[in-house]
Amino acid sequence: MWKKPTLLIDTAKVQRNIDKMFRKAARSNTAFRPHFKTHQSAEIGELFRKSGTDQITVSSVSMAQYFSGHGWNDITIAFPVNLREIDEINELAGKIRLNLLVDSAFSATELKKSLRNTTGIFIELDNGYHRSGLLPEQT
Repeated sequence: MWKKPTLLIDTAKVQRNIDKMFRKAARSNTAFRPHFKTHQSAEIGELFRKSGTDQITVSSVSMAQYFSGHGWNDITIAFPVNLREIDEINELAGKIRLNLLVDSAFSATELKKSLRNTTGIFIELDNGYHRSGLLPEQT
């Protein structure tokens, strides 16, 4: 009996789901960059790597650091950049291919001043719900 929360997975089922997503992406000629937010696991990440992906998405700098430490070299952080983490971002971008998301002109300007390494930038657009992002005419 377990005394603390324990993750039990059906590895064969997980692999079937991963393979299904790869096939869907291939059929639509779409690049597949899985988001590791839910599992946050190096072991499950290896199932994706063995299936052929070498680029992933995470939701924070700390997750990017974790997966970089497990051999992932092309990582997108899919949440708006936290400028207070610029030192960590610069360190990561010096080791891997890193993509960031910006949701304001201010963040983009500050990144331009602060980044020391080549870093991909995605601009989050406000899709009309006014939750976050730039309006298309602001880009």
